[in-house]
Amino acid sequence: MQVASFDNYAKNYDDHFTFSLVGLMQRHAVYSLLMPLLNNKSRVLEINCGTGKDALEIGKYTLSVLATDASTKMIELCKAKNNSAANVSFKVNLIQDLNEEIKNSNFIFSNFGGLNCLSPQEFAEFADKCKALLNTQADLFFVIMGRKCIWERLYFKFKGDQKKANRRDSTIGVETLINGSEFKTWYYSPKEIANFFGTEFKMVHTSGVGLFVPPSYLNPFFSNKKFLLKLLNGLDKLFCKFSWTANYADHFIIHLKKIN
Repeated sequence: MQVASFDNYAKNYDDHFTFSLVGLMQRHAVYSLLMPLLNNKSRVLEINCGTGKDALEIGKYTLSVLATDASTKMIELCKAKNNSAANVSFKVNLIQDLNEEIKNSNFIFSNFGGLNCLSPQEFAEFADKCKALLNTQADLFFVIMGRKCIWERLYFKFKGDQKKANRRDSTIGVETLINGSEFKTWYYSPKEIANFFGTEFKMVHTSGVGLFVPPSYLNPFFSNKKFLLKLLNGLDKLFCKFSWTANYADHFIIHLKKIN
């Protein structure tokens, strides 16, 4: 069961990703584009918030943040971290059940593959809710795992695992293993995401996150190669401002604005 997978993973998530070298670099790249979009009128709905790192940071710049996750254990950790941010709240909520939460927001955010848990049908249904419930000029800012991650293709080809090298090409979802629990992941291209939201939303920006910086599962390999990782991060800063990188990085940022 997918929710159980993330309940089991909650206690290790920060160590494995949030505070890892790769995690810190990729998150900084996201923040460099996200934070300038926020202001004291922003009512942010975060989807699949994990352990709350982003919600608490976003809360410093916004009117309010409602951070949601399907995992009870993740939300428990979020609440334990929130000692003073009165404008930040956390709630156990499936994406499929978000209704009033969408309606009451003007900025929807999801980081690091939170929306890759949705099948194409579920993604289309979520997009339809955004079309129906969001007011004009509302923003969507998503960080999604793309289809053509160069790092992943080369890494698994080098290891002789052609199936994993090409797994992001799948249109039926991929069984993913975390902490001994399996759940299904779907990968998307920027064009596929834009198509879900149609002409009601305008594409404002898309770019890559982790074109040279590797995926987080390579953290152990790079843990004692900080100079190399710093060099790769410098290349990301140089190249990931271009939209073409969205198709080939580990994740891509897509910023959409409701116009109809």
